[in-house]
Amino acid sequence: MSSPKITLPILALALMYLLVSQLPSAAQQNAARGAKTAGDGTVIFSLSKDPEGGFHIQPIVIVNGSRYSQPPVAAAAGMMKKFTDNYFRAGRQYRVIFGGGSAGSLTVQNYVADTCGNLVAEVGAQTTARLGGEVQALATSSDKIGSGATSRRAPTEGERTSALEVARAVYGQRRVGTALVGRMKTVNLTATDIDHDGRFELIGTFQIDAGNEVMHNLFIIFESEAAGKYKAAWNWYQKGYEDRKLVDVVDLDGDGTAEVIGEGFEIENNFYVIYKRQAGTWRPIYQGGGGGAC
Repeated sequence: MSSPKITLPILALALMYLLVSQLPSAAQQNAARGAKTAGDGTVIFSLSKDPEGGFHIQPIVIVNGSRYSQPPVAAAAGMMKKFTDNYFRAGRQYRVIFGGGSAGSLTVQNYVADTCGNLVAEVGAQTTARLGGEVQALATSSDKIGSGATSRRAPTEGERTSALEVARAVYGQRRVGTALVGRMKTVNLTATDIDHDGRFELIGTFQIDAGNEVMHNLFIIFESEAAGKYKAAWNWYQKGYEDRKLVDVVDLDGDGTAEVIGEGFEIENNFYVIYKRQAGTWRPIYQGGGGGAC
């Protein structure tokens, strides 16, 4: 009895299956990329001052050219160790960025290990930035990013008045009732010159406590208009527990316009969002980092 013949199409399909089966899966490729960036690349950190007076940093993003990668939060033990051995090595120094420019330096003291996979280090900071409360800064391992002059300050009375008018209007557009809008509180409002044109933008977080644990949270990037007035160039609104606030601004890609880096909060975790202005429109281009409770 003769054996069956294998036709050319069947043979080609078999060879194709064999080749594809040898390729790494998407999960394997992502793990390989994560393993590489766990110890390589330019890291942007948030820098915060604790109520007790100490400082700590947390990674926001790893920058490799035009690619933004997430730090290995709650990742495999080997990836986290590679990251902490490199970036949280005791004595390693970083530049502090405030308002998009150089504002001192910091020195890593120790990695704060926990069982939840968070990436936090205690640091000693020598900075001109007045941090504390809602005011944070950035830190970086890069010599070029954020190497210019700083431009961050409290808003003037006129800027504040205009921003509050806009925030109330945005709440109205989000169908929040007039009585609730009257209870709006300013969590933080900052002035900074994002594109170095001499006109300051404003970035603000606002909140309305509606009672019964219902919160109306609003985050706005304001751009100036004629006669000292402002408009909401970007706004994010959430009825619930999730919140947004400014960390700082910095030009990550060298195009002359700083990106806005915000921090998001949910019930038991935080994360970071990078906003970029492209063709006159702001939009989020990255979300990641942070950490949370177990």
